[in-house]
Amino acid sequence: MDRRLVVLAVMLVAAWWLGGAQSAAAQWSVSSADGKSTLNLGFLSQIQYEALQDASGGDYQQNIFFRRLRAIAGGRIGDRLSFYFNTDSPNLGKGTTGAAKTTDTLYVQDFSLTYTVSDAFKVDVGMLLVPVSHNAQQGATSLLAVDFGPYTFTHGDPLDSKAGRDYGVGARGFLANNHVEYRAGVYQGNRSADAALPLRTTVRVAWYPFEADTGFFYTGTTLGKKRIWSLGASYDRQLDYTAVTGDIFIDQPLGNGDALTLQLDLTRYDGGETLATLPEQTAALAEAGYYVHALKLGAFVQYGRREFAGGAPTQSKLQGGVTYWPKGHAFNLKLAWAVLEAGDAPDRNQLVLQWQVFAY
Repeated sequence: MDRRLVVLAVMLVAAWWLGGAQSAAAQWSVSSADGKSTLNLGFLSQIQYEALQDASGGDYQQNIFFRRLRAIAGGRIGDRLSFYFNTDSPNLGKGTTGAAKTTDTLYVQDFSLTYTVSDAFKVDVGMLLVPVSHNAQQGATSLLAVDFGPYTFTHGDPLDSKAGRDYGVGARGFLANNHVEYRAGVYQGNRSADAALPLRTTVRVAWYPFEADTGFFYTGTTLGKKRIWSLGASYDRQLDYTAVTGDIFIDQPLGNGDALTLQLDLTRYDGGETLATLPEQTAALAEAGYYVHALKLGAFVQYGRREFAGGAPTQSKLQGGVTYWPKGHAFNLKLAWAVLEAGDAPDRNQLVLQWQVFAY
């Protein structure tokens, strides 16, 4: 029997049994004596099996590793000040081209202090997720598909950021009875050799005709719990680098607890002379999912594509899969198959099985 099938079978059976046997995870919390300050602790584990064809479209590279492994803390200090902190160790244990396993990836991913004046005005300071698009502002713990879009963080390496984060200060809030959201910030961006570049600025506006997505991190799907429709636009700039995005997100509850989730993001990147490693290109993401509440099962499809203005080969990734949601985002299992294309190069297939446990 193919070893890939054996690994899949073992992980599927283990996750199914544990999903039925265990209760949903919850955060651990302590409070000050006066109840005005709290500290919440938690973690995220996404252990993943991946079989990915090599660049020639031949042999499969196989790995069992932690796609994400995070320690999480957050809470509040008094009535207006809150904080959020997490570490991450992405791709921990994954094989490298040097025949070794990745072991040195631990870093601080988020640290934010938030001062709340009102729902209409909050200030965030620290290492922050930058709202370049709807998908880029989503939390990894609540994604619809196995992962973010393949080109969602195309700007990351040229701007010297990690997973879309940057050091800075931002303001956000809701207006018009929570139907209009704004986010605006100033960030480090690429500091260049002499740290003389102007700072990076980002602005985002979104309109919600029904319920608003009020968290700092957007949800990937609420599994039928909320009716969130969003029409958004973002603008990211540092000197002559620009990224302009328009996006649509729909999370619609249906009868019997079922739900339909749709998303479309379209981003135009132009690194200009400021970010010479970011050629002018258009990146698109489309994803859709359906959740069957009675079975705790969902199906999803995700398509990412980018086209270069200079004539470089177009790249794309088409992924489809199913999710078992026994405890929602606290405990789930995703199985997906993808096809990766890049110009005249051989197509590559990818098989992924991801098991998520999230407590916070």
